[in-house]
Amino acid sequence: MEELQWNRRRFLFHAGTGLWVGAPASGFQQAKTSTVNIRILDGGTKKPVAARVRLVDARGSEVTPLGRNAEPLKGAVQGDVRFQSRGYFYTNGNLTVRAEALPLRYTVLRGYEYQITEGTLTADAVKDRGATIELRRWSSVGRNGYFSGDVHIHHISPKTCRLEMDAEDLDVAHILTSDFTADQHEFEGRLNANSGGGRYIYVSQEFRHDHLGHMCVLDLKKLVQPVKPMQKEHYPLHLSACDSAHAQGGNVTWAHFPSWPGVESPLDVVMEKLDGVELLSVLDPRETALFMSNVVPEAQANHGLHLWYRYLNCGFRLTASAGTDKMTTFVTVGSNRVYVQVAGDFTYANWMRALRKGRTFVTNSPLLDFKVNGRDPGDVIDVSSGRPVVRVEASVQSQLRYDRLEIVVNGAVVADSSPSGMRHSAAIKLEYPVSDSCWIAARVLEDSATYRSRQVNLRAIHQARGTLHGDYYGTRRPETVFAHTSPVYVLREGRPIRSEEDAEYYVRYLESAIAWLEKEGKFARPSDKAATLEAFRTGQRLYRRRAAEAAERRKRGRSA
Repeated sequence: MEELQWNRRRFLFHAGTGLWVGAPASGFQQAKTSTVNIRILDGGTKKPVAARVRLVDARGSEVTPLGRNAEPLKGAVQGDVRFQSRGYFYTNGNLTVRAEALPLRYTVLRGYEYQITEGTLTADAVKDRGATIELRRWSSVGRNGYFSGDVHIHHISPKTCRLEMDAEDLDVAHILTSDFTADQHEFEGRLNANSGGGRYIYVSQEFRHDHLGHMCVLDLKKLVQPVKPMQKEHYPLHLSACDSAHAQGGNVTWAHFPSWPGVESPLDVVMEKLDGVELLSVLDPRETALFMSNVVPEAQANHGLHLWYRYLNCGFRLTASAGTDKMTTFVTVGSNRVYVQVAGDFTYANWMRALRKGRTFVTNSPLLDFKVNGRDPGDVIDVSSGRPVVRVEASVQSQLRYDRLEIVVNGAVVADSSPSGMRHSAAIKLEYPVSDSCWIAARVLEDSATYRSRQVNLRAIHQARGTLHGDYYGTRRPETVFAHTSPVYVLREGRPIRSEEDAEYYVRYLESAIAWLEKEGKFARPSDKAATLEAFRTGQRLYRRRAAEAAERRKRGRSA
């Protein structure tokens, strides 16, 4: 419940959001000047910092800083942002407003590791034509070697991207040129010149096909062909594009996996061509796929999160990654991000090296710490026979409230904890008995039932009414608060992880894909169609082999 009090000289505001509300900017007498300068400072260094700012007057109308377009967001594709009917301006640390606009309610954000600061600037609180708002860093993930990245950005120049990165406290940005963009000239095969000061920008590529699927191809030295136009036929398959990327040291992640698993993703996984999946991007991971869902067997129950779990259960090590797929001004850079734990100095090369090793968690606000036997995500732990037990530890803090921290083993929740306190903190310590090889991860979830009861459509683009996350961070569609680590893989006596049920599921998925290609596929020549269908049948054979391995292990276990 918001409380507003208004008289001729003062405006007080209180919001029951569970967020820390900043004190009014320091000052005293009513300003006698026509303008007011607002400085945004780092509370630790006392130096100006870039940030994202929202200003609202006593009538609830948005206030535009001087020198800025009052409607910068109509038709624009980069710069300031607007989402859920809220407009924000990027600043390098200094804004100027007309004094007559006071009092002003402000919201200032700088990524996930600085305190969301909300408060009111009154006419009484202005000194020497200016006011100061301090932002305080509350998270220590950087000291633990974690650095954040958005691996999926479009329609933004590197120079503008750098301003937005600084304002969102984002460490690594991958701008992806593609068949629908006009920025191929920005690709250099190396770090962009706008990098520096601990911020790294790399222009790479999204390789796309509207049916087969989309892939984020990172760290390229040369573009994977064809770039333009998008290939219309269903041959050659993405397998060749993956090979082209890997031959030059590139990294291949399935793009916006929850919304677009596509026709080919199970084939690319079983052929071991993918390095990871973009688990957090475009669509809440627990929502049913938007595109090509007719190819996904039992699609309603097999959302992106469950499909990823099924791959992991088959023994594939797929790193969790994240990106915004930013194309418009209602998406903020880094609103979906992947944190990567870097060994040694923070450099772009070390960040990519750690990404490849799976040392990640993805998030849209919560900050996770997770270890198994003191080992980090992406690690493999071998345990012996007998009755081995591993120590699982997870903790999380978040500025945005959520409902549960959970430990997940092979897709099943084995422990959970509810948050408490100002930072919505939760922790789990668990001794987990390992009966067979498994993967273990931690995740953070906000329940979506409340939003659904308010008729919030989590699948609709750019809504005026949405989620708590969407009040502060712009994404393509409303998202619940979410975070997930990549797994730690625990192998008992060296046996690979196997699941008969999940392998057989992907046999059915590829059968559905074959049926769709038989009916809808476009091929330049009959031999292309034959090669495509044979590749999918090969994929089925490989999944059946993994299913048979799981069945044989189960039989041996029963007879032991």
